[in-house]
Amino acid sequence: MNGQESARQKTVLHLIDTTGPGGAETVFTSLLKELAKTNIRNVVVLRGEGWVAERVRAIGLTPRFIDSKGSFNLQYIKALRKLLVDEQVDLIHAHLLGSNVYGALLALLSRKPMIATFHGAVDVAAKERFLRAKFMLVGWGASRIVCVSKRLEKELIARSNLPEKKLKLIYNGVDPAHFQGSGPTDLRAELGLSPDANLVVSIGNIRPAKGYEFLVDAAVKMLELEDNTHFVVVGHQREALFRELLHQMSKAPKPPKIHWLGFREDVADILRQANVFLLPSTSEGFSISTVEAMMAGIPVIATRSGGPEEIISNEETGFLIPTQDSSAIVNAIRALGTADTRNRVVEQARQVAEEKFSLPSMLNEYRGLYQQLIG
Repeated sequence: MNGQESARQKTVLHLIDTTGPGGAETVFTSLLKELAKTNIRNVVVLRGEGWVAERVRAIGLTPRFIDSKGSFNLQYIKALRKLLVDEQVDLIHAHLLGSNVYGALLALLSRKPMIATFHGAVDVAAKERFLRAKFMLVGWGASRIVCVSKRLEKELIARSNLPEKKLKLIYNGVDPAHFQGSGPTDLRAELGLSPDANLVVSIGNIRPAKGYEFLVDAAVKMLELEDNTHFVVVGHQREALFRELLHQMSKAPKPPKIHWLGFREDVADILRQANVFLLPSTSEGFSISTVEAMMAGIPVIATRSGGPEEIISNEETGFLIPTQDSSAIVNAIRALGTADTRNRVVEQARQVAEEKFSLPSMLNEYRGLYQQLIG
């Protein structure tokens, strides 16, 4: 590398193949926002318009749109390779299985270094077409393979042929500043509830792994004990599954007190007004919303669904309960009724979250990788 080449501003090509809001997408845009403050030049490729594109523009970057539909879209690779040459890209950083595969193939063709970040169970789904071949491509092409939790790392080792020497654990990071102070939303007033209503908030798009059917069961059981606890669910509503949940509610002796809010931009403000955060998942990678609740000073109840066990220490920084157990949800909510328990858990949880799972920590880890790969 000559002096002129080493002095040139380094360019990173960022790939993700989803467009809507979610945990991986939040990490993707948060990382871009922090990298935009450094001397790294960022080129972002998305498959289309949506929440991610809006967030990228808010950072001050202009996303490029290239459609990546299909398992092995050769036109997509051709367009990416041209962009890589035109923009003098030094490093490829991809997120989620689809983009990791294309990023790895692009890295092999261009002989550029590449980071593949896997975010959770969706990346190791057994039903994924050509899964073994896709993992093989990622293993060949990626210079480093990032896992966002220890459990995910173990799953990748067990279910793929990825080279273990390339794997690296980097926990997803959350910005503590987003959860300080108070916002304009008065959630209880919006929902027509009394100021002393006990709010149990869950954050996450409605999909099978989120275990919302057990939240519904818990709400039904809670109503038999007292009527001041309200469950609030924030996240996109997948139509077929949402209909099943509404049907489940309709069969209850009394309508359970559940408020389905759909997607919201004011998640931080909603969390700050919660009394309890509940993660009822049956399978979970690294849960960003759990860390957000910890930073917001909200006690956490989470199932032992994989990722939460790496975030929460039971009865110290939150409560870990079995999966698929609505009675355990109810018991944990009631246990958090005492001020002493709440205060102790909240203080320790906030401290751990800021030390281990902050955005600066994540950024430092990724910048370390960038430094190793492109100087």
